[in-house]
Amino acid sequence: MVVAWNARVGGGAVHALWDHLTGRTGIAGRDTPVVLLLQEVFAGGPSLPAAGAGSAWASRIADRPPGEDRTDIVSFARRAGLHLFYAPSMRNGGPDDGGPPEDRGNAIVANVPLSSHRAIELPFERQRRVALAARVAIGAGSVALCSVHLENRAPWKHMWRSLGIGRRRQMAGLLAAFPGPEAEDAPTRPDAHVLGGDLNTWFRGRAEAAYKVARERFPQPEDPDPNPTHHWEIGGWLRQTDYLLFRLPRGWRGEYHCLDDAFGSDHHPLVGTVEPRSGRARRTVPRRR
Repeated sequence: MVVAWNARVGGGAVHALWDHLTGRTGIAGRDTPVVLLLQEVFAGGPSLPAAGAGSAWASRIADRPPGEDRTDIVSFARRAGLHLFYAPSMRNGGPDDGGPPEDRGNAIVANVPLSSHRAIELPFERQRRVALAARVAIGAGSVALCSVHLENRAPWKHMWRSLGIGRRRQMAGLLAAFPGPEAEDAPTRPDAHVLGGDLNTWFRGRAEAAYKVARERFPQPEDPDPNPTHHWEIGGWLRQTDYLLFRLPRGWRGEYHCLDDAFGSDHHPLVGTVEPRSGRARRTVPRRR
């Protein structure tokens, strides 16, 4: 099971989501490998290096999740006994804004070992963005996974790039590294590739160039869940920004659905399954109403 979710820098109830997936009545089967592809998680504490002279940072986001304490990603993984790959993209707030030292970025969290860790810095637009890739073993094959968060807007002097050109440039840079040219023969290879995250396609949704370029390399699922995923700050309506995309070998299958509950974030989690074709019964994820 693979989940893509923007956790709103601690505002998402990550413990509640994990319990929903893997708890006693969770939707994942017992002993099912579960991988979270997370965006906008944070880390902090005394080990965080001090901001140096001339440092840049993003405005602080420090929402409180419903029903649980705001938890940094390192503490969550440690308490839950999970494998973690995290890399910061930017500081979460400046040194003089009254908050604790924090950074924020992407993470991959799993209840199975992660290998082949890679941090992929995307072409720069307005803020530094770092996608993460790692691999998990599934039977005789493996699944390579990537958590990505594209830019939501360009700098003011290049605002026209916010309509999609900047995100297409970032996606092209990512695809050169993940899955990379070695994945062109994917149907004959024993491994699968999964790309998940917040593509920030606020302008035209699936018609944006970043998504269309990604779909050329990640053609599954053929019938993706059409439900919007993000509560837009202006007006409160929903828009399509989050995706799970699969590039699968012959004989594999993948699907995903959007959950009803946003778990305190402004993004709804996407929950999918990736598996080799077999005769056993398929486990389906409940569709969002």
